[in-house]
Amino acid sequence: MPNKNMKIWETLSKTNPEFTKPLPGYGGKTLTTIDPMYQIQMMTDLFGPVGLGWKYKVDYKYIDGLVFAEVTIKYFTNEWHEYGPVCSVQNLSKSNNKLDDEAPKKAMTDAMTKAFSHLGMSADVFLGKFDDSKYVEQMKQEFSQSQPQEIPKTNGKRNIELDMQFNMDQIKKDVKAIDDIYLLRSWKKDNPNLFDSNQMSVREYRQITDLYDTRLTQLNQQGVI
Repeated sequence: MPNKNMKIWETLSKTNPEFTKPLPGYGGKTLTTIDPMYQIQMMTDLFGPVGLGWKYKVDYKYIDGLVFAEVTIKYFTNEWHEYGPVCSVQNLSKSNNKLDDEAPKKAMTDAMTKAFSHLGMSADVFLGKFDDSKYVEQMKQEFSQSQPQEIPKTNGKRNIELDMQFNMDQIKKDVKAIDDIYLLRSWKKDNPNLFDSNQMSVREYRQITDLYDTRLTQLNQQGVI
């Protein structure tokens, strides 16, 4: 039986290697850094646009040549949830003793990465799985397969006139049978071809997106998490 407490964690835990970079660490060990915009994209994909489905607040403190960033995260399911603050610190001076005007931004970015990790985001990186080249290759293959696949334009016309290509009755049954917000969002993520407006008729795209948005609203109102 699926563990409901792990739903958010499991949805965010895998990292696309395309948005990571190796970083030399102490003692010759190589660390893995994660693109901050990719993390924001993951939050948006799961909860919706920032300000609507999730929020963050940053408080800065300047002490003895250091800047502390304290980040608090909020996200919405059937109600708002909040945790934090999670803190990070940066030196306000560069190695040449000049002012580092990027220091507050660096502190905020690092604090947000730490805060997102508390939800399980990129847990595979923080658990050391990216030290295994076989695992990284597995993730590359997995994420490449989840990219939208091109659908042949069988009638040679523009997408506004494309033939209906999907079984809408089956899609409606599948969506209506989903009674969990995270499963619904996972369904959307697992079926990117159903949300690619460039590869289907306008009518088809509108029907699918309206069906998804309606079900999402229903589950939010019912408080199903």
